Amino acid sequence: MASVFRAPEGYEPPPFSIETWQEDETAYLARLADRAKMNGTNPLHGEVVRWQRADGFASYMVWQTSPLQLIHLELGDAYSVEDALLRGLRLSDIRDMVEREKRMREFFASKRDKS
Repeated sequence: MASVFRAPEGYEPPPFSIETWQEDETAYLARLADRAKMNGTNPLHGEVVRWQRADGFASYMVWQTSPLQLIHLELGDAYSVEDALLRGLRLSDIRDMVEREKRMREFFASKRDKS
């Protein structure tokens, strides 16, 4: 079962700027992931998992794996998923989601490289 928290003090999401939001979010996620990796050696620490919601995503970062703790990423529309979904998550579910996302990125990168 997963527990979900807000980002710790000092790691609040950046304010939205139409000109720099992508760079701001990338830097924020890297900084938060570096902090998550201080919680242990599991390679899942700092990985982001997402679920499609409305016109965007509900995004969470793996903060700790034992017990499973996620940080809700309050970016964009800050969508979230249902509490029942989060309570039922297992570490193996998170591991599978991260691996699927990596394989998709690799697949599309290989197609782009052949163009």
